[in-house]
Amino acid sequence: MTSKPLPSLIAVIDVGTHKTASLLGQIIDGKARMLSFSERRTDGVVKGTVTDLEKLTQCVHEVVNDIERGSGRAVEQVYLSLSGPAAEGERVKGFVAVPAHDGKITAKDVSDAIQSAKRLEPPEGRATILYMRQPTMLDNRPVTNPVGMAGKRLEVNFWRVTMEEGNMRMRVGMVNGMSIKVRDFILASHAAACATASDADKQGVLVIDIGAGTTDWILYYKEHILCAGSIPVGGEHLTNDLSVALRISRETAEDLKLRFGSAMHRENDVNQTIWKDGDKGVGDQQFNRGTITQVLSLRYQETIEFVRKDVLRRLEAIFPGHAVKLDQNMIPSGVILTGGSANLADAAEAVQSVMGLTARVGIPKFENESLRKPEYAGVVGLMAAAITDAPPPVRRPRGFLAQLKELFRL
Repeated sequence: MTSKPLPSLIAVIDVGTHKTASLLGQIIDGKARMLSFSERRTDGVVKGTVTDLEKLTQCVHEVVNDIERGSGRAVEQVYLSLSGPAAEGERVKGFVAVPAHDGKITAKDVSDAIQSAKRLEPPEGRATILYMRQPTMLDNRPVTNPVGMAGKRLEVNFWRVTMEEGNMRMRVGMVNGMSIKVRDFILASHAAACATASDADKQGVLVIDIGAGTTDWILYYKEHILCAGSIPVGGEHLTNDLSVALRISRETAEDLKLRFGSAMHRENDVNQTIWKDGDKGVGDQQFNRGTITQVLSLRYQETIEFVRKDVLRRLEAIFPGHAVKLDQNMIPSGVILTGGSANLADAAEAVQSVMGLTARVGIPKFENESLRKPEYAGVVGLMAAAITDAPPPVRRPRGFLAQLKELFRL
């Protein structure tokens, strides 16, 4: 009697400005059972941009070693998150004039339209990393599956994510140094959405992931990704602003932010005096809570305003000549807020005041309670996205250039 093959293993690595997290899961009946988890402080990344490859590589190697020791399993391939200003997205589309006399769409017509979209070259010096499917249009009407339907013009749309080629080689090489293959890249904002948004939410929802150095966002409409983006502002800017305003160390500013900060400034805050240590003894420092909440709320709400303008800018590029509004008609599920800065008091209220939409803090859906926190939406969502979006495992060609060619498959 032959033994059944073991369920597949999936390893994911989420590289952020502040922390790098890795998760190894065993896939059973389409769901991940956590085998091991690791989290290390990130070195060598500023505002989502790699500034010291050696330090970052060491960090990534450490989290991989951690999950291998914790599980007793060897990691052979990983999924990497893709976020920050290095990843740039744009809409691409392809179309075919339906050749059949009766106008019925065939599977070949769909395939031809897809290839038409993917033949469009990325900007010079950049490589295509991801194609994320958008609604398919038949005679300017959205359809789920056009095969068998009658029409004249079939159009397929994708949200294409590209990255500068040298940056991409650097990230792949960083993992290759451990004799591990990069299985694929997953957009970090999409991962956060996979962890916190339901299929019903994705009829119309904006997911905002505020990390330490960057804020990534993604907009879903009718269950498809409409557009996504990133701005180089995050939680570290809140801490820096508070440090400068109060003339205190960044460590003290971070502590005050977490304990007494808020994304909303209220009149009553100015009447509250707080103490850093709480004992009012020699060496303790006192502060006015109003100053703290005013500094933090200004930066927080400014960050959300940056996101609002970035979303509108991209929508106007997709739908030129049309008035675009971010309202409950377009985004009925409102805003889901994730990332470490989603933990700031009154964060959802601040988002709602700026966006004019309902907002809530997104908690990852996962078996392990310790990871059911907004700051782990990225790594938990990477696992969910890998299970949902990943093609069947294939054998990677040997050699670095061959791997790049396979990774940038069109």
